Amino acid sequence: MDVRVRCILAVLLCLSLATPGGAKDEGRFDIRSAFAELEDDVFYLNGRIDYHLGKGALEALEGGGTLNFKVQIELTRKRRFMPDAEIASLRQRYRLQYHALTGRYLVHHSNSGEHQSFGSLDAALKHIGRIQRVPIIDASLLDDDGRYELALRAVLDIRELPTGLRWLGIWWNDDLKIVSEWYRWPLSP
Repeated sequence: MDVRVRCILAVLLCLSLATPGGAKDEGRFDIRSAFAELEDDVFYLNGRIDYHLGKGALEALEGGGTLNFKVQIELTRKRRFMPDAEIASLRQRYRLQYHALTGRYLVHHSNSGEHQSFGSLDAALKHIGRIQRVPIIDASLLDDDGRYELALRAVLDIRELPTGLRWLGIWWNDDLKIVSEWYRWPLSP
């Protein structure tokens, strides 16, 4: 076989391995808004997250798997000459399942124990993405002259997927691993 033919075949093989099946339909999580409001001396978090699941996550869900969403909330005190101090760290957890017999999407909010059923995936994801009045911290625990920052991000937690699906996500770096960027903003006591 000619050297040029071998080189061309090697390049084609590398390209086919680099892009399996063409462009991948990756998921993404976008934090659209987030703010804290003070009411009755308690700061509450409100916000909206748009969840877009990729092909792998959709297949896992429709194949009977449970998707575990985690909303991470962190409050830090900003300091000049020392590392920032973590004041509070909260996690809101949701489980999403598809019930094939009824054709419904079931959402379980692990923190509150609340269960809800939705007729469409879009409605279930919008529900999970709505953050309403999540208590963060009592204002009396913050210094009036302190500088604070709130941070929020959303994660599809593959550690809680069934073992077979978790291994797929680890080995193929599939779109079962979806993490939003941190959304940060100052909090004034």
